[in-house]
Amino acid sequence: MDTVSPPGPFILIVDDNPQNLQVLGNLLQEGKYQIEFAVNGESTLDWLKNKQFDLILLDINMPGMNGFEVCKKIRSDKKTYEIPIIFLSAESERENILKGFEVGAQDFVIKPFDSRELLARVKTQLDLKSKTEKLEKINEWLGKKIENWLKVSVVKPGGNKTNDLGNKMIEFDKNQSFILKDICLELKTSIKEIEKIIRKSNDSNTKNQFNEIVKRMADTVTKLEKL
Repeated sequence: MDTVSPPGPFILIVDDNPQNLQVLGNLLQEGKYQIEFAVNGESTLDWLKNKQFDLILLDINMPGMNGFEVCKKIRSDKKTYEIPIIFLSAESERENILKGFEVGAQDFVIKPFDSRELLARVKTQLDLKSKTEKLEKINEWLGKKIENWLKVSVVKPGGNKTNDLGNKMIEFDKNQSFILKDICLELKTSIKEIEKIIRKSNDSNTKNQFNEIVKRMADTVTKLEKL
């Protein structure tokens, strides 16, 4: 029986140059990503009002509202501020790159770009977004579990309520331990994947950025394993 593959992540490509849109669109579609296009800042914000995206590839130099201004507006809206943004620009000056990070971008790719490098950076940002969302869901699940256990312990008629609460917390500690082990294992796997990308890259800026991501993830694993 044939199975239908789930749709890939949705990516919004923002560029005022039709040729750039075509190149990026073809590249990302080959990577099994779903894409939409915007040619300026205004149409970008209109898209975000009606559709949920997993990542935005954002050109800086556009007529009217430039990429920096668009990024600021995205970060100022609680509905969109967590969407990863990768700036695309022919501007390689350090000041522009720093400004890109200051206004809230996760990464910065210089045009003309290497297709493999761009796809690697896109995949990294999407993986990090997915893992962050998964951690948030686990945290929410744990919070609800605690709340339910406390309610059961308080309203349960008769018996020793103190002992019942203690048993519930012991059960919670056991479940939490298993979950944390799974999280640590997944994070370690992600670190190894990113380290492979770092070894393949000849771009010192890319290596520095990825090394910083790896360091933060490794620190998180260390803290979780101590819980």
